[in-house]
Amino acid sequence: MTRKPRGLIVDDKPDVVQRVRKILDYGFSKLGDDWEVQWHSAGDPVEALKLVREVKFDFALIDFELQEGETGLSVVEELRHLRKNECYILVTTAEANRNPDFERVSRNAGADHAIIRTNRLTVNPARGDDEGWDAYSLARKIRRRLRVLDRADEFKIVFAEEAGVQSMLHSLGDPPGEHHNARTRGELIARTLILECLESESDNDATLTVRHLAAGRSGAYVCKVVREEPGEAVESFVLKIGLDRAALEAEKAANRAAARTLRSHVLVRLDRDLKRDEASGYSAIAAELVDDAVTLGEWLQRPGTTVEQVITLADELHGHQLIHLLQKNLCREALTADWLTMSPVLRLRVYDALNAYAEVWKDERGAGQRDTEEMAAVIRAFVESGVLPATAKERLGNRVIHAHGFGDLHSANVLVQVTDSPRALLVDASNYAVHHWATDVTRLLVDLVLRVRRPGIESMLWSEVSVEADFASGLCHCTGEVAVGDAALVDAYIARVVAERSRYLSLDTLQPREVDWHWQWHVALAREFLRQGSRPGLIPTRAVVALTAAARHLDQAAASLRD
Repeated sequence: MTRKPRGLIVDDKPDVVQRVRKILDYGFSKLGDDWEVQWHSAGDPVEALKLVREVKFDFALIDFELQEGETGLSVVEELRHLRKNECYILVTTAEANRNPDFERVSRNAGADHAIIRTNRLTVNPARGDDEGWDAYSLARKIRRRLRVLDRADEFKIVFAEEAGVQSMLHSLGDPPGEHHNARTRGELIARTLILECLESESDNDATLTVRHLAAGRSGAYVCKVVREEPGEAVESFVLKIGLDRAALEAEKAANRAAARTLRSHVLVRLDRDLKRDEASGYSAIAAELVDDAVTLGEWLQRPGTTVEQVITLADELHGHQLIHLLQKNLCREALTADWLTMSPVLRLRVYDALNAYAEVWKDERGAGQRDTEEMAAVIRAFVESGVLPATAKERLGNRVIHAHGFGDLHSANVLVQVTDSPRALLVDASNYAVHHWATDVTRLLVDLVLRVRRPGIESMLWSEVSVEADFASGLCHCTGEVAVGDAALVDAYIARVVAERSRYLSLDTLQPREVDWHWQWHVALAREFLRQGSRPGLIPTRAVVALTAAARHLDQAAASLRD
């Protein structure tokens, strides 16, 4: 297949036109023998404007200073007006001293880039030119623009017809601006960042399929990109797209710190550079997956997964990988009062949840829970003052043990490679820091209970709230076994983690007193049920399950201290 991009050169010097053509022809030839440019040229703005209105150019190289004081800016403006972002525009000059402000005014007129032509637009890369304006680099920039527009070679980016992917595209493109369609703009932004992050030297015939991966609770959009190319092994990548570049940079730094502590291949490494789409302000970062993977939540509901695999995966993730974060030399003590203090935002969210669900929580047509006033009072007292029912604060002690933690261990941040011997991978270490020793495990357990376990119609029925609340309240082998029910694989994972909690959390090494780790375990669960249960978007039945479980775990924490 022959690729024939249309190129325009605007310059009043014929010898410059010929030299630029030869340089670009050489650059395109390095992309493959079947690249062939259809060239047009103009020596003045009038001639160029006539061509621009007649021909749909894919790229244009325009001289800033033409004859008799004329500039090429009128051509730039007309191209951008007529072709929007479909034409790649580069403004050049050999007279930088006479036009010191040419880069700014060229960009304001609509140019993608503006460079000093001398010693940069050459056949071979110029020394010290890190951005790359030699023939091959410029040809690749033009090819990338064509690929963003899906108008070049047999390279394809395909967006899966999944709700998560389509929602991402609409969100990325809102407001649509001049595109008049949010999805169209979102697709252009996504394609631009995918190419910036994942384009390779020899992928002319590759197909990159974009699939939904995770909910992106931090505000970034998280997707999986699968590259397939004839004769090559399939490759999979995690891609995160967000407006908050600083947050992505911080996540990359946290990822490096977590990798040093974990000392394993369990963490998806963010070693690639952060990329940015200047037009939209979005940034992205990518990481390669060794094999195709799905989230833990999907894997636990996947046909073919066995209980034996679930137990093995839990042992590997918690007993051999995350346990590195709980080394005694990485631990420190923190004030109990600080750990028990809720943030103002979380406090308000819990109050809103209590107010919103007060009636349906106790009504027989709803959850039909008894003693809801008492449970609400227990929750309010804890949220407001960090106290447990009928327990003096002095009994809690002054200090608690904190350790290094992944910080946001939930079922969408744990990926599982789908093989005969599944292996866990962790993504999004942005909250890697020092946390209470129970934070990671309780965060994952509560997420599995509220968002993964029995996700079908049962989760929406008020008649099931009592059963679900009983399960959520029993996540401690000190107070009873966790039964394996209809959600066999999810329950098997939860039961294994609860049963092996002491080993997974290295409690023999951390050496808290049993009475301390027991009440703190229940408080850590209560905190998570309140945090996740008051989050916007959770269905009402699960929110009520969370409130009920939180109150009961606070009662169990107090009971363990009294006993």
